[in-house]
Amino acid sequence: MKVLVLRPERAAVRTARALEARGMTAVLAPVLTIETLDAPVPDVAYNAVLATSANGLRKLKDRREIGRLREVPLIAVGDRTAEAGREVGFSVVHVAEGDGRSLVADASALFPTPARFLHAAGADRAFDVAGALAAHGHTVDVVELYRAAAASALPEVARTALSAGEIDAVLHHSRRIAETFLTLGAAAGLTEAIRPLPHAALALRVAEPLFAAGCPTVAVAARPDEAALLDALAGVIDPRSQSGGERSN
Repeated sequence: MKVLVLRPERAAVRTARALEARGMTAVLAPVLTIETLDAPVPDVAYNAVLATSANGLRKLKDRREIGRLREVPLIAVGDRTAEAGREVGFSVVHVAEGDGRSLVADASALFPTPARFLHAAGADRAFDVAGALAAHGHTVDVVELYRAAAASALPEVARTALSAGEIDAVLHHSRRIAETFLTLGAAAGLTEAIRPLPHAALALRVAEPLFAAGCPTVAVAARPDEAALLDALAGVIDPRSQSGGERSN
């Protein structure tokens, strides 16, 4: 079973290992590349640092401000982002299970009175963490530390495998990945090869471009984490293993 993995290369390698553990083979074809942004970090005191992805923390690691930022707690979405925070040197790490909304709920519970946060963020964000926390009386400085740049063409490995009918399913970790893949696939003349494949998406928002493109078989992870995404993949390949994610046929 060959599964097309479209996320940026470093993360894709981890996904490949997870697929291998489930008896599947990953075909790595990143359609996005992570680029560093040189946004300034305000010279103010923070109550905590917020992170919705590991990329933001990795880009923060080499900044001169990291020394003072590591002195406050980190509130991170998911175990993978929390692990990246520990690698950067944060000693107090709170893990918000879920997505940006979970982070907002946990930050508000941990800081019931107005606080100031730094959000180590990317240029493209699925949820307005700063706006949601402002409604609770908090101040959030959003520092864009990276952006995901789209490839100009579908990677050759994907073009070759799709043309040969060698791909059995496709994973989509973000809406931007799904949109970019569909656009690049159309430009390569591969829409009819892509549409009928089983697709698995990390969340309903991620799956929406696939539905709009007319893909008949799309599974949506029951939770926004990779383990649930791979469960959804297993379910869309073999319905007997379906475990709670949404599915369109």
